[in-house]
Formats: sequence, C-alpha cells, structure tokens
Amino acid sequence: MSNIRKIAWVAGSGSLFAGLVYWWAQFVEPYWLEQTTPEIFCPRLPSELDGLRILFLADTHVQTWTRREDRLLELLKHDLRQRPDIIVWGGDFLYYFGDTEKSLRLVTAVHDIFPDVPTFGILGNAEHKGTRQETARFVQRLEAAGVRMLNNASDGLTLRGVPITIAGVDDPYYGFDDLCMALRDVPDDRFTILLAHSPQIVYRAAKAGVDLMLSGHTHGGQVRLPFLGALKAQNPLGTKLDQGLFERDRLRPILAGRDVPACFRLYITRGIGVAPTWRLFWLRPRLLCRPEVTFLSLHCPPD
Repeated sequence: MSNIRKIAWVAGSGSLFAGLVYWWAQFVEPYWLEQTTPEIFCPRLPSELDGLRILFLADTHVQTWTRREDRLLELLKHDLRQRPDIIVWGGDFLYYFGDTEKSLRLVTAVHDIFPDVPTFGILGNAEHKGTRQETARFVQRLEAAGVRMLNNASDGLTLRGVPITIAGVDDPYYGFDDLCMALRDVPDDRFTILLAHSPQIVYRAAKAGVDLMLSGHTHGGQVRLPFLGALKAQNPLGTKLDQGLFERDRLRPILAGRDVPACFRLYITRGIGVAPTWRLFWLRPRLLCRPEVTFLSLHCPPD
C-alpha cells in the first residue's frame, strides 16, 4: 500500500470514528437513562430510618418533550413497590424561560406516580435566567404541582415516627444561596439533608453540621474521556467535584486539605437533561456520562 493510500485510509477511518462518536454522543447516550441505586452510610442516621429511600431528580432541562422524558416516567412506573420515602428535585427544571409548561408537565407526571410521597425542591441557575417575576411565578406553579420549594428555607418531616429536617438553598452558582437562613431553625441534633443545586458550598455545608448534601449542576461533566474524566464541570472547585459520593477523604484534596466532619456526605448526580457544550447551542452531547435517575438508600453504618 502506498503512502498516499495509507494516509487516505487513516483519514477515512478517523472521520468514520469521529462521525460515530458524534452520533452516539448527540443522539443516543443523552436519551439512555441509567437508574442508579447508591447506598450511603450516614453515621447520624436514626436507626428507625435505616433503608430510607430518596428519589433524587435534577437538571431535567426540559425544552421539548422527547423520548428521554417518556423513558424517565417508564422507569419510575416500572416497579411501584419500590416507592421512595422522599422525592427531591435538585433544580434546573428549565432549559430556558420560553416554555415552562413541559417542565411542569414532567413534575406533575412524577407527582401523579407517587401522589403521597413528600416532595421537596430547590431552584437552579436556569430558573434565574428570567425576570424575578417569572421566577416567582414558576415557584408558585411548582408548589401548586406538589413540590415544597425550599429556597433558603427548611422543613421538618416525620418518617417512621422520627423527625428529620430537609433544608434547601437557592442557587449557589449565581449567588442566591443563604445557608444561614436555610439552617437557622434546625436543631443541632437533628438529622439534616441539604439540597443545593451547585456543590460549590460543600465546605460551608459540612461545617454547618449538615449530614447529607444533595447536588447536581455538574451533569457529571457531560463529556468524559477515559483516564481524564470530566473535561468541564461548571464548578468553581474544579472537575474533580463532578459526580458520585464524596466523603471526607475524597473531599480533602478537592478542598485543598481543609477538613470536614467525618459524618458529612455529599452526593452529586449526573442529572437527566443536557446543556450546550462550549456555547455551541446545537451541540448537546453526553459521552461516557449517561443521564442519571437516582434512588438513594440511606443506612446506618455497620457496627
């Protein structure tokens, strides 16, 4: 084979591979939802609540109704015996403020599947891209759809006869969070779950005595490469705070050696929807980073 033919063969093979990767990342993986079931051992979890199940949904970014939204509802309906004890929405319901109806349709559909399950939510940065009046109206409509919105607020919840606290902050990424306000009425000895759209306040949350913090925003990086991980995580603390469960040892290098209490846990979901990559609004890929529907189960640590 001549050098010209070799170059042509390599160029053609490379183009074909690049085309397949583009097709997969743009049209297949963004719709290939994965149901994850992480187990989190929380030292301060009351023994009565061992096995507590939390359905965690975030970053739906609904713009048009697609097979992704249909698949989400199919997953939730698949085995209704595995119903959650709590449902939490981690923000970024919207893609943009031009159309809120489809986002509300999804929230309502989830509520109809689990009508008696306590449901809580917070705002993400996407909900602050409209006017203040638009954001306020959207919050009202989410409340009407059955979501208790916790924007710099907390709420008590009794499960299996045991009181816990669900708290939430408004979006930290755009600076709307007020952690002190969210936790001001929370007893120090109360098991506390904090919802924060962006995980960038992790250190403050840990120092404030939160037991479990649930975040999204990063989309897991949305595009990940072997050995390199996330290329971008929309996170001031860097790409290492991207997805999954974080305990003290995993957080230390990310927080430049600053320590956090041993009882603190953070879980970051990869989220469900997609966002434009590198400001190319037509390019909304997921690569090696499937959208995530998260069923968390909380447990007391082994003896």
